[in-house]
Amino acid sequence: MKQTRRVFCNSLALTGLAVAVGGHRHAWAAACGNSRITQPRRIDAHVHLFNGTDLQISGFLKESVALEYPKFKILLNLIAGPLQTFVWAVSPTAKAELDHLTRLTSRTKARSFGDATFESALVEDQEKAATDYAEFLRKIFQRDDVRAEVSQLMNSVTRFAAPKDGASAVELAEQVDRSTGVSLFGFIKPFFAYRYANYQQAVDRFTCHGAGQVDTFLTLMVDFDEPLAHGKRTKSPISDQTAVMSKICQLAQGRLLALAPYCPFKDAKHNGASLKNVLEAWKRPGFVGAKMYPPMGFKPYGNGGSLDAALDSFYRTCIKQDAAVLAHAESSLCIHEGPCTDPRPDGWAKALDHVYQETGKPLRVSLGHFGEPLGKADASKVWPEAFVTLMGQPSGAQLYADLSYASEILDSRNDQQAIVRLSGLLKGNVLPQRLMYGSDWIMLGLEARWPDYADRMQAIIPQVETASGVNGLADRFFGGNARDWLGIGQPASLAGKKIAEF
Repeated sequence: MKQTRRVFCNSLALTGLAVAVGGHRHAWAAACGNSRITQPRRIDAHVHLFNGTDLQISGFLKESVALEYPKFKILLNLIAGPLQTFVWAVSPTAKAELDHLTRLTSRTKARSFGDATFESALVEDQEKAATDYAEFLRKIFQRDDVRAEVSQLMNSVTRFAAPKDGASAVELAEQVDRSTGVSLFGFIKPFFAYRYANYQQAVDRFTCHGAGQVDTFLTLMVDFDEPLAHGKRTKSPISDQTAVMSKICQLAQGRLLALAPYCPFKDAKHNGASLKNVLEAWKRPGFVGAKMYPPMGFKPYGNGGSLDAALDSFYRTCIKQDAAVLAHAESSLCIHEGPCTDPRPDGWAKALDHVYQETGKPLRVSLGHFGEPLGKADASKVWPEAFVTLMGQPSGAQLYADLSYASEILDSRNDQQAIVRLSGLLKGNVLPQRLMYGSDWIMLGLEARWPDYADRMQAIIPQVETASGVNGLADRFFGGNARDWLGIGQPASLAGKKIAEF
């Protein structure tokens, strides 16, 4: 999420909520993406569907996002606390959403999102979220200090008047986003929504429209309570989050799978509490593995002490259950000043070697973002190659990576550079059997052209296949490798067992 390469979306219509204050009604895509599926052909291996009650909003904006966007540090510090307070007061908690979905399904005996019950419910739920979003903007723009900072960011000599209503507040927020090129206000809209509505937004764009036509999405949950809030819990406890996400997976009939969040800090401080949450999630339909987030201040292995002890227990459990792990593996969104080095390859080398030496088995793990191979950061020039080297070792026999949020491909002027870079990485090694497609939606919604992501990947990867000489690359990239990583079709794997339940 670097300012040099990631441009936030500039339009209300192109972000997480498709319903604008004033009347546009989102059409429920009942004709697609609502049938049962157990053998997906095309998989988006990296999405997020959280809302703001699942997230430590204040800490995330002030510590992670502000480090990536220092120009906006003052504005983020002004709005982060009030945003968390407002969202946690009005947005649907995980328990409230679970109760909501249970009422909808109980009343009509609906078993999937294809039921007409959800068509009217989605419209009402999105309109409520859009109204709440507009009211937050109206309130925050009443503050002189916020409007003064907005004027400075826009290089405007005009001091904006406080908006009189929600519609004018949304208009001002859109103006700010367009002027600065960084849509911080657009970014927060999905925080107000139901999670199932955020899922439907992904289906609408990436299954029902364009060339991508994703069959199954893999959603990654996060747990930032310890690193961002010193142990204070989010408004929606992890147990409630996993319960409602499992319900959404059931209603999606195999088109949505989930990874439970794992945090070694929580494990070390609270007697294995995070691993217990993971194990409870794995008992529920839809959960096929776990997500970890090294940028929050830990290495995959080699921290020493209680952190490594917690990670060792987690990895052993994943081996025992034959469960997949996904981790952020890009030099971005760290919570500390200076270079973001916690996700780097040497920590993964230690983790993979440790697991292999202790258990005799390679860990099923995917490296989210694959070190940002199309980026301009120093790490982008060396991390991907180092990860490929790890894949070729016995301890890395089940090491994969996804090319999620490779935002450079959204600009066709980067096509040739992307083709050369990727085809070079793919030659003469195992990467063609390990690299996967991922969008990183909702986070991808920060980009102005995010709806084009799957289509642009669909245009680029066949050219990479030709340039690299790797026959069948596109089929493996868009689905085959993800099936292998997760273990779909492998009866002993956690994913093989869970998707067979749908």
